Amino acid sequence: MELNIACSTDDKYSVLCMVMLCSLLENNKKNHVIAHILVNHLSLINQTKILKLFSKYDNAQCVFHEVNVDLLKNCKYRTKLHKLSKAAYYRVLLASILKDVDRVIYLDCDMVVLSDLVPLLNIDMQNFGIAAVEDYGLPYNQEHFAQLEFSEGDKYFNSGFLLINLAYWRQHKIEKALIEFSESDRKVFFHDQDALNFVFRGSWIRLEPKWNHFNIFHIRLKDMFKDKAEYQAFFHKPCVIHYSDKYFKPWFKTPLIPFKNTWFKYLKLSAWNDFEYKTNDRPFYTIFKILYLHLEILMFKFKFKFV
Repeated sequence: MELNIACSTDDKYSVLCMVMLCSLLENNKKNHVIAHILVNHLSLINQTKILKLFSKYDNAQCVFHEVNVDLLKNCKYRTKLHKLSKAAYYRVLLASILKDVDRVIYLDCDMVVLSDLVPLLNIDMQNFGIAAVEDYGLPYNQEHFAQLEFSEGDKYFNSGFLLINLAYWRQHKIEKALIEFSESDRKVFFHDQDALNFVFRGSWIRLEPKWNHFNIFHIRLKDMFKDKAEYQAFFHKPCVIHYSDKYFKPWFKTPLIPFKNTWFKYLKLSAWNDFEYKTNDRPFYTIFKILYLHLEILMFKFKFKFV
């Protein structure tokens, strides 16, 4: 089965991209994987490292797509907190970059893939532009809710793992709408993620939480899981791990970070040879929150008798 995969990176995040791609290739050896990597002047050294990784897999190929960043020059960015590079917005251009692809799975680089992705291709996307996992706890506040023009009951999704119907995007001029929102004068809560949630508000397909398992998260008791099977898959057999929180990255020296060993397993398999640990500027906060959330999960299991 052919799998079209897309991701965005720059030199700063290239090691993360390499690890994510390695995990993808290791767990999709039965599929023909075509990885579309969106870049802007990625160094030849890092391109060579990624190509060398793909040379180990007979079932896979890698294509670098040079992004015209002038198309994003008026997009708005956060000025405080967790600042992002322009690469955060590359995914909004997918429909015009991948002109001959009608369906693609997009992944952030701070992920590892632990399963075959082909089951996602069985989802009927004919009348939808996107499928994703809900991002519990967002919108951030009432101002954020109003900015997105949400109605009561609308859900907010995470843009780190997306199943995208590019044919739908082209037919409905989604790229134009995404750029218009991204350029609008507003307080920026989240970048491309807010643009996607604004454009697809009330009209997207929910994926099971196992497809985007944050390595650190709060349990939402009301409706995080549709049933016990979803809960068990999420905790015992997640398909994709997402290291989304800036304090809980596996490349910090901080102990106890969930799924840290998983990330290092694929770092080793990728043969990236000049990895350096990063510094966590709030190590005690990180450890305390990990312990607190472990307690929260145990209480959830006890209350609902989940195992």
